[in-house]
Amino acid sequence: MKTMSTPWLMRRMCAATVLVLGVWDVSTAYAQSSVKVDERAFVRAAKSSYLAASPQEWQRLFDPTLAICNATGDAPNERQALQIMKREQASIHYPSNGQLMGDWRRGKEWAEQTHGGRIGIAGFADADDPRKPNGANCYACHAIDPAFPQAGNMGPPLTHYGRLRGVTPEVVRATYDKIFNAKATNPCSIMPRYGGKDRLLTPEQVADIVAFLLDPQSPVNKE
Repeated sequence: MKTMSTPWLMRRMCAATVLVLGVWDVSTAYAQSSVKVDERAFVRAAKSSYLAASPQEWQRLFDPTLAICNATGDAPNERQALQIMKREQASIHYPSNGQLMGDWRRGKEWAEQTHGGRIGIAGFADADDPRKPNGANCYACHAIDPAFPQAGNMGPPLTHYGRLRGVTPEVVRATYDKIFNAKATNPCSIMPRYGGKDRLLTPEQVADIVAFLLDPQSPVNKE
């Protein structure tokens, strides 16, 4: 039986984690790891794990924003940061009805749903069914609804989000923009860019998640 080396396993595990989250940031993936590999080795390991991707889908993971973040170790200079934010802000779109807060009940569903963006081969249990709507898998990184049994800690806790911030138009807009494209305000954020063409969520889904976080009736904001 072939024994796999620890560095090899680390590369495969980190590559899979980064792709599942929709984040292509070499420096972030390895910042807490003692294993050091160059970008070429990382890309090779990641591509070997990304079995269901078409060439077009694979190329989607490379863009000017991530190129700058990778090259600078997530520390772009002022010019680069402004360049990133200008480009990413231009990608933000809003629901056709103009409402940035949707239905918190649907938002609860999208926040809990893990469908979309996973590595897998069509026909296997871990592959995404293209007939199903995508979700955001928010609990992978955040604590949100106190009643939800699991939560990650890569991102800040969002419990009582609306109670703490209020529901002003400014808060609603900032929350929507953050979910739709976190890099529009934080150039090398590790939060996935959820909204837009070829990404996980529609503008309407983003609005539903905004409601889940802000609506006073949402379990997020209950005692």
